[in-house]
Amino acid sequence: MVRYYWGRPQDVVRRYLRGTLYLSAQSRKSYIEKTGADLGNLPRLLKLLDNLDELFDSVDTDSIAVLCLRYVELLSIAETTKRTGLLAYQITAKTGKIMKKAKEIISKA
Repeated sequence: MVRYYWGRPQDVVRRYLRGTLYLSAQSRKSYIEKTGADLGNLPRLLKLLDNLDELFDSVDTDSIAVLCLRYVELLSIAETTKRTGLLAYQITAKTGKIMKKAKEIISKA
């Protein structure tokens, strides 16, 4: 098994996204309660939060590791290519597939 210094990629990104989505949803709920605004993207956030397992169970470890580098460590594509040896289009393709899957999940909301 390949080990990454920040933990298993699936767990790192899952925790990161779960935390980010949760904070965003809580912020939106608080705003709605205070102002009486419409729900906006809250149902979509909650839908993705509820279905993170569906998203990550369908993605390979290497793609999730690239996602970690790009969106958890906030590396540029150029820096990610240096660290992984992948070409820019490969990085874009790997992260794009995950983002597309996430969009499919939230569009079901």
